[in-house]
Amino acid sequence: MIGFPWFYRLPPELRSRRWMVQVFSGLFFLAISFSLIIVLLVISVPANLDTLTSFHPLALFFSCISAFLIAFYWLYKGIQNAIRVLSFHDKSASKSIRELVFPTGKPAPRSFLVALGGGSGLGTLLKGLKEHPINLTAIVTDTDDGGSSGRLRKDLQILPPGDIRNCLVALSSSESLMSKLFQYRFAEAGDVSGHSFGNLFIAAMTGVLGDFGNAVRESSSILSIKGNVVPVTGENVQLKAAFSDGTEVIGETAITSEGKRIIEIGLQPPSAKANPEALNAIDRADLVVLGPGSLFTSVIPNLLVPEISEKIEKCSAQIVYICNVMTQPGETDNFTAVDHVNAILEKTLLHRIDIVIVNNRRVARALMAKYEIQGQFWVAPTVTWIEDKGIRVITGDFLSETDFVRHNSAAIAEVILSLLNEPKKSKIR
Repeated sequence: MIGFPWFYRLPPELRSRRWMVQVFSGLFFLAISFSLIIVLLVISVPANLDTLTSFHPLALFFSCISAFLIAFYWLYKGIQNAIRVLSFHDKSASKSIRELVFPTGKPAPRSFLVALGGGSGLGTLLKGLKEHPINLTAIVTDTDDGGSSGRLRKDLQILPPGDIRNCLVALSSSESLMSKLFQYRFAEAGDVSGHSFGNLFIAAMTGVLGDFGNAVRESSSILSIKGNVVPVTGENVQLKAAFSDGTEVIGETAITSEGKRIIEIGLQPPSAKANPEALNAIDRADLVVLGPGSLFTSVIPNLLVPEISEKIEKCSAQIVYICNVMTQPGETDNFTAVDHVNAILEKTLLHRIDIVIVNNRRVARALMAKYEIQGQFWVAPTVTWIEDKGIRVITGDFLSETDFVRHNSAAIAEVILSLLNEPKKSKIR
């Protein structure tokens, strides 16, 4: 074995740092090689330096080469072991160092994907996409007025941080301490009861920086997320809905609690300005994805910002809608897949959807029974009715069943990636 065997008899905590010794050894021998080169240059120039000229030039040359090779060996071993150690603790750092030291060629250009939504649905999509080589931007609704977000919105006059927090965590390392900390919710005691740490952190960051958008950017850096998260608008907007019985209600929480059929929905104020970051992301997008998530309170609110709908309508990217797998009480009672599509096309300024992704596998009967007690039912695919609108439909088994019914993030990501890899000409309408 080349090296120092006594290293292997050291305790693991010291042995794991041997790369430091190897790097310093390499630097030491590199310094010697440069010193010898300088001496070689000096004696090659006529001078009255008897001590230096007593060294044979050829011997000095071989000494330089030997010192350089030893230096190279120890530097190589040190960096190699440093990467191995980092692989156990921070895989992203290890990968970055490996790519820097051992380049593998020019990376292929990445596709740009924009996903719009909110709540847990958008987070599910982001978790499946974050490990793939794409430029990902999540545009998040900010109409939430319930729970911790609602309290902070009312007390501090900031945008609701809850949906933003969920997306930040979804794009971060799922095992990182910071991501777990951001999702930590305080117990029901004291003034912070019910608040999540992430919401309080974003609120505090907004107070320090004076701007919600900057607070989100700094939080993104702290969590080292793989992508970008931006609120759809920087204005304090609320949802306003009109129901089939002629009544109207303002506020997301109030709308869902009414339990009536929504015939019209909008923002108050109606002319909210879009976030410039969101508009720029849509301009660059190769694919725009809507959902999954609550239809009237997560997906549609983004499209109620006039500039957002207009920008998506005119963009060259394909527009994909991921239909929910279950109905939602108070929002989409008795809805099929085509009803979800119709709601988007009829109640927003967006009049174009190119592709709809629909789950066609039924939920297991035992789990379905639990949902039906709560008034939630499986969304029927109604593929033919959607295709009659000139919309391409992609069906498949996209369910993830545990104690809850969710989209399978890996299966959805696979479909999305296949759409990104389709020939460019098929993406232009």
